[in-house]
Amino acid sequence: MEMNGLMGGFYKFSVIFTRIVVTNMMWLLFNLPILYVLLSLIGSNFANLQTTGILLAILTPCVFFPATAAMYGIARKWVMGEGDIPVIRSYLRYYKENYRKSLLGGIVFVLFWSGWLVNYLLFFKDQSPLILAVFFIITAFFFTWNSHYFSYIVHFELRFVTMLKNTFILTISNPFSTVGVALIAGAFVYMSSSLTFLLPIGIGSLIAYFSYFYFYKIIQKTILKIESRKASVNQA
Repeated sequence: MEMNGLMGGFYKFSVIFTRIVVTNMMWLLFNLPILYVLLSLIGSNFANLQTTGILLAILTPCVFFPATAAMYGIARKWVMGEGDIPVIRSYLRYYKENYRKSLLGGIVFVLFWSGWLVNYLLFFKDQSPLILAVFFIITAFFFTWNSHYFSYIVHFELRFVTMLKNTFILTISNPFSTVGVALIAGAFVYMSSSLTFLLPIGIGSLIAYFSYFYFYKIIQKTILKIESRKASVNQA
């Protein structure tokens, strides 16, 4: 019995581990153009940095955002208890289904993050530690907003502007979840800087899973509140 239990636990772990790795590898595969451009930055001069930055700004909405949205689509299934799906086929389907919404979101967020980076270089880079801390807290908030957008487009079918607005409201109205998403993502990125084997194994899919997990909890709580208000109105 103990052997059966042990082997059963090992089998479940291996299945989950395989799903995480395959999803992450699909995400990296679809981001190969961006990875290639980033690797070309090694040893580049300032002129090349400017050209590469422009190229990344063009590629990110077309490549990174659709690939990440597809990964969040897989994470959605895991969180909702529907993990027994063909990962590769599902990833390709979510990539195709959400390409337009993720592309539009990518354009908006790339413009936004570009402006935020310029603000840092011009105004915040040489500021006091306190000002820098405030800057990074606000950056964490914006990161979670971006993450919630990925979760939103794979969960709801709404107009683009509505999704941007709703995810922003969702982020500012749930500060604890916002901090949780940012801290978990930051922890994974920090660990992968030392344990580089995490990058191909599961850094992206793990961040997507925990980000969607927090998002789904918020959505469930919101639905319960709406239903409770409706019940109160009906009783009155």
